[in-house]
Amino acid sequence: MKIKLALLSLFITAISYAQSNNLPEGFTAGDRTKTNLNFNWKFHLGDLPNAPTAIDFDDNNWENVSVPHAPQLVSYELDSVKETWVQEKYLRDISWYRKKLTIDANATGKIFLEFEAIHNATELWVNGKKVGNYAVNGYVPFYFDITDFVNLGKENTIAVKADNSFSQVIAPDPHRTDYVKFGGLYRDVYLVTTNKLYVNYNWEDFNAGVHITTPTVNKHNGTVTIKTTVKNENDTAKNTKIITKIVNKDGVVVKKITSTKTIAPNAVYTFRQSATIEDNYHLWSPDSPYLYRANSVIYDENNAVDFVENKFGFRKFSLEKGKGFVLNGEPLFLVGANRHQNYPNVGDAVPNSFHYNEALQYKKAGMNIIRTSHYTQDDAFLQACDELGILVYEEPSTWILWGDDAWFSNLEAATRTMIRNHRNHPSIIVWGAGINHRGPVPRMQTVAKEEDPFRLTASASSPWNGVKNEGVTDVHATMDYRRTEFPESAFTMVMEHGSTPDSEVNQFHISRYKGNKNNFAAITWLGADYNHLQPDVNDEQWKRDFMTTYGVLSAFRVPKPVYYWYQSELVKKPMVHIADETASKNGKVRIFSNCQEVALYHNGKLIARQVPDNSLTKLNLNHPSFTFKFNWTNGTLKAIGYTNGEKITEFTRHKEESPYRLKLDLNITNQPFYAGGSDIRLVHASILDKNGEVVTNTKQRVEFFVSGAGELIDNGKIDANPARSFNGVASIYIKGKNTPGKITITAKAKGLKSAKTSITTSAYNTNEIVNNATPIYDFPVTRVDIGGNKQLVQFDWEEWTGNSNANLTYNLKDFNATIAVSATDNIKWLGDTAMLGDLSFVGTDGLYSEKGNLSLSINNLKAGNYEIETFHHTRRGNVKMTNEIEVQVVDVNGAFSRKSDDHIVDYYQNDNTGERKPLSITSKFSADGKSTITINFKNLNNVGDMWLNGFVLKQVK
Repeated sequence: MKIKLALLSLFITAISYAQSNNLPEGFTAGDRTKTNLNFNWKFHLGDLPNAPTAIDFDDNNWENVSVPHAPQLVSYELDSVKETWVQEKYLRDISWYRKKLTIDANATGKIFLEFEAIHNATELWVNGKKVGNYAVNGYVPFYFDITDFVNLGKENTIAVKADNSFSQVIAPDPHRTDYVKFGGLYRDVYLVTTNKLYVNYNWEDFNAGVHITTPTVNKHNGTVTIKTTVKNENDTAKNTKIITKIVNKDGVVVKKITSTKTIAPNAVYTFRQSATIEDNYHLWSPDSPYLYRANSVIYDENNAVDFVENKFGFRKFSLEKGKGFVLNGEPLFLVGANRHQNYPNVGDAVPNSFHYNEALQYKKAGMNIIRTSHYTQDDAFLQACDELGILVYEEPSTWILWGDDAWFSNLEAATRTMIRNHRNHPSIIVWGAGINHRGPVPRMQTVAKEEDPFRLTASASSPWNGVKNEGVTDVHATMDYRRTEFPESAFTMVMEHGSTPDSEVNQFHISRYKGNKNNFAAITWLGADYNHLQPDVNDEQWKRDFMTTYGVLSAFRVPKPVYYWYQSELVKKPMVHIADETASKNGKVRIFSNCQEVALYHNGKLIARQVPDNSLTKLNLNHPSFTFKFNWTNGTLKAIGYTNGEKITEFTRHKEESPYRLKLDLNITNQPFYAGGSDIRLVHASILDKNGEVVTNTKQRVEFFVSGAGELIDNGKIDANPARSFNGVASIYIKGKNTPGKITITAKAKGLKSAKTSITTSAYNTNEIVNNATPIYDFPVTRVDIGGNKQLVQFDWEEWTGNSNANLTYNLKDFNATIAVSATDNIKWLGDTAMLGDLSFVGTDGLYSEKGNLSLSINNLKAGNYEIETFHHTRRGNVKMTNEIEVQVVDVNGAFSRKSDDHIVDYYQNDNTGERKPLSITSKFSADGKSTITINFKNLNNVGDMWLNGFVLKQVK
């Protein structure tokens, strides 16, 4: 299949049957293509008397835009609009998007348009014909089947109506919320083509797409179960085969499962496949977020027609009395933040790079949990949490109030879509099953448990309303801003607690919740500042600004002092940090450190050397802050951290002076910056004094200028440029033009030295399969259990049974090679025995040489690198255990000898290895496809046998 845009663009890469040539080693896509359609849309804000859906509609005067797209840029303070949290009118517009593209596809295939989310209701036309509408929720994905509407090989016209109107039935409307419902195509859009025998979308049904669970998770092995649903939209039955490969982090296949089924015409079948992983097994956790890949290829007879790949991790969790939250057998207290997805000016329309970068910021702070308040968030953010090791509490879009049955039906459908779409993410541990402030909702609980009984549900409760426990859910998730009493017996997380830039409030709540073993999480409100409209209650208690001020990060994601306290509390790397003057003031200098003591110097003179604050409000913390009573009016402070009396690290801060110069930084420097406007960057201009300190109290504005292959995101109406400074930092967005190249950004401010920086954009490959595909090394692995007659063969191992010197060669079928064993004396075989220990059936029998030497020779191996693990467990009880073994490998690189230290010397007994496998040696070697590989084993003891119980031979990278 091949897709190409009719509009001239640098961003569309042709996808054809030759796509496989662009895929990495071992990766098969079948007939599936997935093309990013974010670039080159025509846009019009507002409805029109005549719907602009016709092919010949003149959209030449419409704006050229890219997705993610904000229909209206807004000021930092939401244009100071006088509207309440209900938001009946503000930004409640209809947006129209049009696009022309040529689709060259197989006439027998399927074609879909996939939307990650649109605010709020969507209607789609293709070539002037209405395809359908989706009016369920503005935060979850959906798709349209456009197979019967496209003209293959010709130009097609797509028209999308994104209706963000106030609704009575689409949650969280029609009620007030403390977050803004921005409009438009604010997440990614894709064109997907498949064979008519294909894996359908996860959210189509309970049994749809791919559903991965890990029903058994042990410390040294795990079982994964994969359900894959295949649709046959052909008019004939299809002999269908699915090969699922479990691929480790290095791209190596560790298990392969094959299943077959004849699927009836126009029918759906769900394959159920399971595998156990034992070799080189890894758990997923915040400290070690190890991900496996489940790669499934669908075959029609022997022709690959489709594929699907998902990442997953082995982890198990539970709530246990006296321990709280237990992950992989170990108690873990969870500390994190609530996250809103929107940014100033652009609202919800932020690229995947922003989602990843913000998750990375929380990870660097040491946080291990995020609550996605109060709606389903972007796939990219969940993927980042998987990769970085951040647990997630995700919830559907609600806030305080609810509607009638039609409203609940839509919320239920959105919740099911959320769970089905994100159920394979190991990061997610909790689904929201309540309505924020109002507590557990039976209907939401049953929906969540029907869809996913393997995760916890939370109540979204408050201390001023509803039940004072978990209710029908698993967890009492409550807000606590004023020292709320704990429930008598429920497992509790404070899903929202207070936060201040100086961290004092954060420390109080976290310490307090850690003091009770039924409490297992403390999640601050909130991660980053965000926009909200004015409350419909307007008194001294509830009157609020348009932008919050109590996030751990600013609205532009610049860390506040509290961020560094989280690092001191949660990150193992030694650190000491003097809080800036937004927190070090009023006669107190606040220092955050994970050292045992901190010495503070002013202009080189010791002020004091202190241990952390000894306060009841911080009693249960790992590393309370250090508060020094010192009225800092001038000069330099230096903090030195000590542990065990030894200096570990230090930090210096100068008293802020007058603004002197500007310094520019980009929010993301570790990812490519893509041209075309779909990707953006934040540019931060820090206002510094002569000592390089950020002048936090300045109100000076900064003007930005851009030249080259980029432009500012500013319509001249939102007070964005010159930019206001917040705590000494002014920020603005840039985007790349269509042609990749160098962008130069200059910042100027009156009376200050200007600053300049640059960044170069690159073209984006819209072939999402190629973008995301990574190599799969499906190397052969042979496991052979050796023994005499009646040997007990290890489960899933091959059997090599012998009884004389005539049985000394074994055919390695998967390698098309042979392996032979020899010795200087007669080789004897032992079978029909028993022993205890891991791999006991391997170790219980084998062959041996009484003179203490054995040789293996391997012939006809193709060129490559290999690893062989050989087992040498002595089974004759009247013979001394062989622990001193010399191994010599002779391969294409020559001969190499070593004394094996792969085993624990003198640990094993002849008939019992405990919870360990038999004594083994791992040897690596290289083959050239011609030469014989020889591995010699010699018992270095004066007495004793040399045994070979079995081996595992594998090719490696």
